[in-house]
Amino acid sequence: SDVCSSDLDLRRDDFALYDDDQPKKIDIFEKDGDVHSAIAVLLDISGSMVDIIPYMNRGVKELAKTISSPDEYSVITFGTNVRLVHRSPQTQQHLDTVLQDLKPWGTSVLFDAMVYGMDRVKMSANERKALIIFTDGADNGSKEEFNRVLRDAQLSGVVLYFVAIGSPVLVDKHTVETFASNSGGRVFYVPKGEAIGPYLEKIRTELARQYYLGYYVSKRPGYHRLRVEVPNRSNLKVHTRAGYLGQ
Repeated sequence: SDVCSSDLDLRRDDFALYDDDQPKKIDIFEKDGDVHSAIAVLLDISGSMVDIIPYMNRGVKELAKTISSPDEYSVITFGTNVRLVHRSPQTQQHLDTVLQDLKPWGTSVLFDAMVYGMDRVKMSANERKALIIFTDGADNGSKEEFNRVLRDAQLSGVVLYFVAIGSPVLVDKHTVETFASNSGGRVFYVPKGEAIGPYLEKIRTELARQYYLGYYVSKRPGYHRLRVEVPNRSNLKVHTRAGYLGQ
């Protein structure tokens, strides 16, 4: 289980870990103050995003300026098709040109794009792997199915963050919340015109600062719920994956 906190002074005894509501002894405890990341940024350029693309582009430009080697990042667009349009160490000027040429059109193959993005970051040797997905959560053209993508996310260890710009009423909350909670990520609902940079900085901080809690279990097929608490630090909010698939 990976836990994120901005407080880097926690100890093993501060945590309580539950598997299907049963308390577990924490056998492995590590904390990383500087974990290297492989990030794929997925940009929804389907027709429903016509008013959102300018805000999305601004956020991606800001994020790219904060990422430097050995961190890696890719930019992937998806509408009717999935395309890798930029990757480090290509220049900021290349990214600016790519974003300037984006035109909203067609359907959304969100699930296909997520599988492509997860496959891409899994190729990296960097420890922390994540997708940052700018979308309203709609999918109306993918070959991949929701449950298959959810299973891939649960098995891969890739953290999924969603950035939904605009009215929350227009967002498929079930889709984005389910993927985020099952991977240990989050959903950020950003009003139009509000600065996106602070939200992306939260993601960057979470990816760089992690606690790793491990415990031993016997083989148990099926899905099992995880819960992690810090009982004596009520001011802290723990982010971890909601569960895992047993083999």
